This record gives sequence, structure tokens and C-alpha cells, in this order.
Amino acid sequence: MRIFIDKHDQWAKVLSELEDEELKLRIYDKTILELLGDVRNKKILDYGSGPAVFAKVLHDHGANVKIFDISKEMRELALEKLGRDAVIDHIENIPENYFDIIICNLVVCIIEQSDVTSIVKKLSRSINSSGKIYIGFCNPKIYNIKESQLDFRFPTGINYNKNHDYKKVKKEGNYEIIEKHRPIEWYQNVFKHNQLIVSNVIYTPEYEFKGNKIRDFIIFELTK
Repeated sequence: MRIFIDKHDQWAKVLSELEDEELKLRIYDKTILELLGDVRNKKILDYGSGPAVFAKVLHDHGANVKIFDISKEMRELALEKLGRDAVIDHIENIPENYFDIIICNLVVCIIEQSDVTSIVKKLSRSINSSGKIYIGFCNPKIYNIKESQLDFRFPTGINYNKNHDYKKVKKEGNYEIIEKHRPIEWYQNVFKHNQLIVSNVIYTPEYEFKGNKIRDFIIFELTK
């Protein structure tokens, strides 16, 4: 029976599937890693780290990585991979004005609007004055396609400018999720409201699939 996820605190149900993702690693994580460049000795927070797959990559590249995830199961797995000092158990324990780099990958597209605002505010307070925040999520511009390399989608027919939910079936792992469509401009307004500047907008590499030209993810580089 296919696993169904409709709330952001249910992701531990597909923990093993997340660890085994390969295509997403090649498409998204590789793009982020290239953006970051040399991360040796950089203080990095992976917010919403999941099973700490990418955090472990950063650690192996010499970064001083810390993670936070709402899921206890995800934090426990991160502890096994990275050690006790790397895991922040409570959101209030994330230090302010501290990190050189903060990464928030594929989080804001699966949570409620009020939670997006709260997280962006928290990240803005946690980055140091010269640091950079990278917030990435599924590209809203492809909200109406029915299939990509990564998933099957069930478009609702609702206009791009309207916030709405729609269903996906992930090909890696064969589980269902409810995703939150919000236009890019909506996110930009949230960033601006929290005194963050969009210094760069990056898309993952384009490919053609069943007649559609697709860039699966968008990544915002933000500074104070």
C-alpha cells in the first residue's frame, strides 16, 4: 500500500525512501553543493535536514555542520551520522547571528503559510551579517505539468497566482505527498518582509521530458 503524507511532521514514515533518493541527489543537491563552493570550516545550518544525507556530504567536505529537523526520528538518524554536537533538538536552541550559511531545502513547499513566515524569520535571525541563506523548493512555474523525472503530479487547474494544494506521487519511494503551490512572488514578499535581500535566483538544470522543458527546483540565495 502506498504511503500518504499530508502533514510536514509525517516524513519519518518515508525515512528509508528519503535516504535512498539518487535522482534528487544528482539534480538538487549537486546544484546546491556547486553554489556553496569551498565549505571547509564554514558554520552551516541545515534546517529541515531530513535524514541528514546532504548534511553528511557537507560534513565530509570539511564544514562545521549543525542540523535541525522537526522529526525526532530524523534527528536521531542525523546523530548517528554526525554526532551529538551536530544535532539541535529544539528550535529555540538555534543560535542567532551565528551561521555563515543556512540551507533550507524542500521545506517551505510542504508547510503552512504561517510556518513559512516563522521559519524565514528564524533563519534571518540565525545567519551572521555576512552570511547567506539558501532556500530551495519545487519550481512553482511547473505546477501544471503532469509528470517529471521525479514525480507524477495531479494539477488542480487552479491559477498560478492562487495558493493551493495539489498531490504528487514520488517516483523514488513511490509515496504520495500534498504539496503547497505558491507563486514565486509570494515567497519574495515573505523574504522582503523579513529584511532579506534576494542576491541570486538559481534553477536546477533544464531537461526535456514528454515534450515539456522542465527545471525541477528553484533556489533563492538570500543575504541581510
